[in-house]
Amino acid sequence: MTVTTVIAGSVIFLLLAIPLAVQVITAFRGPFLPFGVSSAKWSVDNFVTLWELREDFWAVLGSTAVFVGGSTIISLLMAFGLAWVTVRTDAPFRRVISVLVIVPFIVPPIVKAQAYLLMLSPESGVLNQVLRLLPGDLVVDPYAFSTMVVIQSLTNVTFPYLMIVPILTSMDGSLEESARVSGASWPQTLRRVTLPMLWPGLLGVTVLTFILGLGSLEVPLLFGQESGKDIFALKLWTLISASAGELPQYGLAAAWGCVFLVITTIAFVIYLRATRDAERRASISGKGFRPTVMKLGGWKPPVLLAVFVFTLLTAILPLFALFWSAITPYPIAFSFEALATQTHFTAFGEVLGDPEFWASLGRTLVIAGGSATIACVAATVLAYGIARGRRTVWTKAVDLFASSSVAIPAVIAGFAMFLTFMVINPVIPLAGTIAALVIAYSYRVSIAYRSGYSATLQIRKELEEAALVSGASPLEGFRKVVVPLLMPTVFAVWIQMFILGTNEFTLPAFLATPESRPLSVYMYAMINPRSAQLYAPDAGAAMALIFTLLVFLIGYGLQWAVSLVAIGRARRRSAIPGLGARPAAAPNDPPAPATRAVAAQELEEQKEFADR
Repeated sequence: MTVTTVIAGSVIFLLLAIPLAVQVITAFRGPFLPFGVSSAKWSVDNFVTLWELREDFWAVLGSTAVFVGGSTIISLLMAFGLAWVTVRTDAPFRRVISVLVIVPFIVPPIVKAQAYLLMLSPESGVLNQVLRLLPGDLVVDPYAFSTMVVIQSLTNVTFPYLMIVPILTSMDGSLEESARVSGASWPQTLRRVTLPMLWPGLLGVTVLTFILGLGSLEVPLLFGQESGKDIFALKLWTLISASAGELPQYGLAAAWGCVFLVITTIAFVIYLRATRDAERRASISGKGFRPTVMKLGGWKPPVLLAVFVFTLLTAILPLFALFWSAITPYPIAFSFEALATQTHFTAFGEVLGDPEFWASLGRTLVIAGGSATIACVAATVLAYGIARGRRTVWTKAVDLFASSSVAIPAVIAGFAMFLTFMVINPVIPLAGTIAALVIAYSYRVSIAYRSGYSATLQIRKELEEAALVSGASPLEGFRKVVVPLLMPTVFAVWIQMFILGTNEFTLPAFLATPESRPLSVYMYAMINPRSAQLYAPDAGAAMALIFTLLVFLIGYGLQWAVSLVAIGRARRRSAIPGLGARPAAAPNDPPAPATRAVAAQELEEQKEFADR
């Protein structure tokens, strides 16, 4: 078991530490690759260049701060408001609202960015058509910096919403009731009671949303070629995507990556220090716990209107814009005349008949499935070893390191992996291969690690001790006792990471080649005017819709299959003598209501888990 844990820890170390080390070395060795190049030497020239280009340096810092910080604040405000409505108010259709907020999560980020670009087209965009019907002749410029900030915030609302909902659900409402009884208004109660109680959780959501936005490339790439050229993600992409006749500036890009890696590390440390005493704000107890439900009264119509506008902007209009682009030969404004005379559905047939579409889809499934498997297996084994080991400085350091990938933006991870594979390519030719993408996608291992660690702590040690007393080795006890109990959590995390892998665009944007590109990159080539012969906007929109439908069917199909397995396991367990239905017995045998009640309760819990 020790050897297995060491192997799992080594895999995670290779996934996280080696690429970042190569990036740091590249920042201090030459303008190109750090090894195998005659001009490579140790120096601080790249950082000196950053400082000499002070105007550019501060422009990148300022633009990134406004873009990421502004989108983070807006998305958090919207997510908190939606979570408050669905959890702490008596608003009608709360379950429907929660579903509508989550639905955009299944849409791949590059698809959402493309949909917003089509929706905001100055001439043919459906949103601008709607705005022209209002007084004032309003038109939204899709390439304005402020528009980018709003679009980025709309694409990220679901993530903080999913994290804020359990925080609000777990907060005892008696404290808010006490404030209300004391004469405080709802704004005063929110400011002086609710937000201080939620501060640790909200700070964590803020930091993670900030890091997520910092590593996002889709919106800057599609919207920000001019106004957003100084955003960090696009800046890094531009430095390594050299124009004709120019060499890529890997060293300078690595220096930029180091600067922003320090920023995200500081943000992560601030979050850890701010939340180390989070238990002081715990409000759930076993006595009298109940959430407060706020009666909206006359505010119900405005709240429902706000939710409708949000749904319109995040789901209805973007998907309609994609569909309209897929059935028209070129960008034209929507009208019933155009609908009757200029629409066609040939783009869907072209996509389904395109062999490269199916090849890219197959590569996407292989990359997403392989990376999710590597991350879940390595993280689960290491999490078990750390959770069951003694709490020493070493285990605490390993625990923090295994959790650290959440502090690495995707754009930095993608660039660091790109440098690593370029450096080792003469010895291990992985650059541009599917194997390289599988390894790169696995860097989000901390998602699986934290889930596995929490799930291990919920398993009592008596089960493993019983296996040891029965003659099993620690490895056999882990494999035969612990693993079956961890499988529901592992499967749930695997599905989540698989969906993230199918949606991923930032990592393959740095690593993929035409022979290894997943579907997200191939679809971007079809909607990018610079792609020459691949450019086909109607086929790209049709592919985006098919891609979204496939992600939905695969993701929810896997969850449905896992729920069936969980329900079947619970039913089989309820049929075991002593746990569920009693075996045939004599008429005078006493009933066993307690054991049956326990089995029934377990079955209900399994069904509830399956429903979730």
